[in-house]
Amino acid sequence: MDLEEIRKSLKAAANEKVKLSFEKFVPSGKKMSGVKVSVLNNIAGKIKEIDFDLVEKLWGNGVFEEQLLAVKILGNFANKDPERTIKLVEKFSKNISDWAICDALAIQGIRKIAKDKQKEIFALSKKYISSKNLWQRRFANILYY
Repeated sequence: MDLEEIRKSLKAAANEKVKLSFEKFVPSGKKMSGVKVSVLNNIAGKIKEIDFDLVEKLWGNGVFEEQLLAVKILGNFANKDPERTIKLVEKFSKNISDWAICDALAIQGIRKIAKDKQKEIFALSKKYISSKNLWQRRFANILYY
């Protein structure tokens, strides 16, 4: 699937009730479409090869569901290029705006490399634990555990 196909799928799956629910539990002010997480999981499962450019484009749009999908795709292929994964996770950590994306990035984004790249992950945690950015501090705490 390419970016255009993904966005068409997300648009088709958008639901106002889901959007209102997300806005209630994730009051970030971020753009939300109202796509169920199960739909995001389904789309992520259809991606058969890692495309880091696609992951970055999904993240960069600033839409909640696209960022969550970017994290899921990254997590599925993190072990294919652990160094690039860590660089992207570090880059993305600077633009976190809510707890849901924060937690997903710190857990799902690196789960396949957590054991092998423990030293690098702890270094990220140490780097951000004193950040002025609330979400980077939360990110650092979750990485540590």
